[in-house]
Amino acid sequence: MNRSPISTGAGINRRELLRTGGLVVTLGTLVAACGTNRTGPTSPGRIGVAPPPATLPEVEVTDADLLRTAQSLEYTALAVYEAAAGTGALSADESAIAARIVEDHTRHAAAIGDLISAAGAEEFACANPFLIDRLVNPVLAALDANGGTDDLHRDVLNIAWAVEQLAGSSYQSLVVALTEPALRKASMQIGGEELRHATVLARSINPDQTFSPTFGGGTEEKNDDGFLLPYGIPSVFGKVSGFELIVGARNEEGARFSTQLQTPAANTIIYAYQSC
Repeated sequence: MNRSPISTGAGINRRELLRTGGLVVTLGTLVAACGTNRTGPTSPGRIGVAPPPATLPEVEVTDADLLRTAQSLEYTALAVYEAAAGTGALSADESAIAARIVEDHTRHAAAIGDLISAAGAEEFACANPFLIDRLVNPVLAALDANGGTDDLHRDVLNIAWAVEQLAGSSYQSLVVALTEPALRKASMQIGGEELRHATVLARSINPDQTFSPTFGGGTEEKNDDGFLLPYGIPSVFGKVSGFELIVGARNEEGARFSTQLQTPAANTIIYAYQSC
């Protein structure tokens, strides 16, 4: 292995002499350029032409913004179920469950749309762009990467469960953020339905256990393939913390694709200046 010589201060070799000489010439050039007779603009120089960086508008998150965000979550879920149906991985019984869940999401989207209109705002009748770009598309792409998935049925069910768990947690987090009591009530009602969806799907994935080990002071478990096991009743109270979704086949390092799902934050909110 070739390494550059390390100077100890006791001497200097030929390479260091050449390097030092070049440095002296360079510094001399800079000093000459900065002399007292220099003319021209005094502003700092720049290379190339670039527009100034864009600044985000200063906005206050309103109830209408939160409702529009909730509506975008419903359309995100609908987009996921459309993709899931296209895989053909679900059984007849599972397809029937998915169809019922799609009906519920469609109904929720319409109900939230009515609340948005009542608030004097414009509906956001399309999927959440941040979630599509940062969650849905990467997860679906992972099913085709690294040789594809080693179990499409497993992955489709886990994705559906994660979407429902995210939706339920999101509505619970919106209860605290919304200011109008009637809107908080609506958020609780819809969030409860989303979490019931998650429970049904969890029981399909993990039929042997309903209650999470955390009820007895234990920790959440993974199966032999490294997947977190969802539980029909994961905790005493609804969870609003993030959780991990794992899909796809193992790569050359033995790891699978994983991503963290979080309830709506500043980058997920659908603000008044955004439109489909």
